[in-house]
Amino acid sequence: MDPGTRDQHIWYLATLGRDALLRALAPLDLPTSATHDPLSLATRCVIADPIGFPEVHQAAQHVLRQLADAKTFTVTDTHDGDPVQFFGIVPVIGEHTAGGVTGQYAELLLLEQDDLMNKGAFRLSRMPKDPTWIIDTDFQPSGHPRVQQPFGSSRLGRKRVVLAPVAAELDNLITPGETT
Repeated sequence: MDPGTRDQHIWYLATLGRDALLRALAPLDLPTSATHDPLSLATRCVIADPIGFPEVHQAAQHVLRQLADAKTFTVTDTHDGDPVQFFGIVPVIGEHTAGGVTGQYAELLLLEQDDLMNKGAFRLSRMPKDPTWIIDTDFQPSGHPRVQQPFGSSRLGRKRVVLAPVAAELDNLITPGETT
């Protein structure tokens, strides 16, 4: 599976890349009605004609550059006794400091290999005392965040974590000393 497919670009722009896309589109002064729905906006930007709508096309391409250097992996996990293969795209991973707290940070697009409609987007962190990666933000199918906690937050309540094989792959992707 190629990490550059149209559906993956739309999902990235609607979730992890949404803030960057809105910043890139800000000079166009688009109405709120055009930018409110993350999936609709991302779809319009991905299919924007470079000749008819060059500013929109260029904004989307600028944000999508983040995916060009993304790290990828494939893992298999079992669900109801059946193996399920997942394809992970990690545009950002490394050490991160915010508010005096330092830990690991990653952004992850996770797609079910056989069903690209079954996908997830997450912002993850792993503080020095955490045994695994904690989900700070995950996104609903609409592209809006379902849960959103700032990096390094106290994480009150139940911690949600990624699948063990995904956590292992993220650990393998971390480059010591690399910061985000």
